[in-house]
Amino acid sequence: MYHSNKTQTLFMRCQHLSFLCIFILCIIGMSIFFCVNADAQDPSLAERVFEKYQTLLLREDILAILPVVLEEIKKPDNQELLTPETILLVLDDPDLLKTFIPNIDDKFIVLLKEDQEVQAMLRDTNFQALLQDIDAINELATLLEQNQQSLAERVFERYKDFFQREDIKSNLQEVLTAVKDPEIQPLLIPATIQAVADNPDILKAFLPDIPDSFITLLKEDAEVKAFINDPDVHLLLQDPAAIDELAALLAVEQPIHVIVRIVPSSVESPQVGEQLVITIDIADAKDVSGYQAVLEFDLTALRFVSLTHGTYLSGQLLPVETKVESNQISFAQIAIDTAATTSSGTLVTIIFEVISAKASKLTLSEVIIGALGGVPFPVTVENAEILEPPRKPWDVNGDGKVNILDLTYVASHFGSDNAPPEVDVNRDGKVNILDLTLVAAHFGEEA
Repeated sequence: MYHSNKTQTLFMRCQHLSFLCIFILCIIGMSIFFCVNADAQDPSLAERVFEKYQTLLLREDILAILPVVLEEIKKPDNQELLTPETILLVLDDPDLLKTFIPNIDDKFIVLLKEDQEVQAMLRDTNFQALLQDIDAINELATLLEQNQQSLAERVFERYKDFFQREDIKSNLQEVLTAVKDPEIQPLLIPATIQAVADNPDILKAFLPDIPDSFITLLKEDAEVKAFINDPDVHLLLQDPAAIDELAALLAVEQPIHVIVRIVPSSVESPQVGEQLVITIDIADAKDVSGYQAVLEFDLTALRFVSLTHGTYLSGQLLPVETKVESNQISFAQIAIDTAATTSSGTLVTIIFEVISAKASKLTLSEVIIGALGGVPFPVTVENAEILEPPRKPWDVNGDGKVNILDLTYVASHFGSDNAPPEVDVNRDGKVNILDLTLVAAHFGEEA
């Protein structure tokens, strides 16, 4: 009995010891598992750099040159030079980089000189370490490729909360519409945007219709100031397509603003008796079902010959008589059952006969572009000018006609060494029978 109890006690102790060993092994195993997983989840050098500088690295001007720069840096000869000491030396004098890497993009040199964010990134020891690690460079290039967004997408993601503010939403549509104006676009260079950021009141000089509430925001709101100083925002404001994309992301419906223009906008007058052909075109339109306008021209320069409607409208068309009264041509066309399916096209083609080859204007007025239901669209009109052709040399006295006065003018200086330049009709430095013959050959012509 005694031995039996002793044996049982020993067995139980062994069993407890086994459980304890198993428990300890489990704890050790779990520790190893979590340590391994922790190591696996630690971001790589490229991931750390990308996470820290993602906004800068995805900037459009940076993306345009960075892949090429990284490829240059990966070359074995260049890798040997990429010590922290060399990098700091280049930051102090960016022009030195051409000495080490002759094929480096000049735009990168400019960024090194002028962009404080780029300078700060290159002083980061992690970024310097990455530049000396080809695998890390390749990983960063992959991350850049995977995370590339359009300009509008980057701005949208960066300022998503900002765009949801009620005061911003109430101004956004008018501002986006205003900056897309073709006359305003050439003004939207970074220097002008910076000037506006420094003195918002001058924005009224460029955009008279801009809401006063937006001017106030520019003056007083730190978030708006940060937004307007963002280099990506500068680029977006100069790109109408990017503005449209941002508007779509924001679910802001851009109002249709139709352009009606005379083509060509500037043309040298043909000669008297010849024809001048113009078209009146439409652009940036949507769901147009009718148009009308009046074209004014110079009766002393042109004679109306014909007007033909283009194919911009289709389906069942209602004929409207073209009227020509004095110097005005009135035209119109309506599609009864369908709207235009394209945003641009030719409304009419007009032919004139030239009766005097001189400068004049072609001007559109009373332009109406409408949708089904009688809804008019805002319209921007682009007129045209006819330029006086260069004076013909045989019209010696410049009165627009070649006649006896031109012949006598040349004859009066025949053989002269000090003759006025216009009587040397063929420009050979002499006034002789050749000049008289050239004038006589065009005798009776309008010049």
